[in-house]
Order: sequence, then C-alpha cells, then structure tokens
Amino acid sequence: HSPSEVRNNFLNLRDLGAEDEGRRMKRREKNRVAAQKSRKRQTQRADQLHEACEHLEQRNRKLRQEVDSLSKEQRLLSEALCSHEPFCPIMHCSFSLTSSSRQEDNVVALSH
Repeated sequence: HSPSEVRNNFLNLRDLGAEDEGRRMKRREKNRVAAQKSRKRQTQRADQLHEACEHLEQRNRKLRQEVDSLSKEQRLLSEALCSHEPFCPIMHCSFSLTSSSRQEDNVVALSH
C-alpha cells in the first residue's frame, strides 16, 4: 500500500467513526427526550391518581357522615314510634284487623 492509500483508508475510517458517533449522539438525544416524556407522563398520571384518591376519600367521608346522620334519625324515629305505639288507637285497630283477618283466613283454610 502506498502512503496515500493508507492515508485515504485512515480518513475513510475516521469519517465512518465520526458518522457512527453522530448517529450515536442523535440516538442518545432521542432516547433522553423519550425518557423525559415518559417521566413527565408518569408524574402526571401519579398526580391524577392522587387527586382522584383525595376526591374519593372526601366523598367517602361525606357518605359516612350521611350514614351516621340517617342512623341517628332512624333511631330517634324508632324511639318516637315505640313511645307513641301504646297510645295510638289506629295501630291497635290495624293490628286487631290484621289479627282477625288472619284468623278468618285460618278458619276458611281449615273448612276446605
């Protein structure tokens, strides 16, 4: 090989190395940008989930308060009904009607 051929081969190899390095740099930059986008999306998704979780916890607290309130109201109404029941002629009347109609049903059933 002549000195000019060796020199040309060396320059060609150097140029190929520079091209490879350029491609590597572009690929690294592209990968870096993709990683940044991925981390940003992951952070946004985590923020959305955190916000949804807080909303659901708040809704859960409100529903528990409503359940407590309704339970208290139900207990008070039951107590009021129990204290009213002994003095209520309608409740005694409907009970006796229900009781007598059941007795009539039993008599009719036995006679057949």
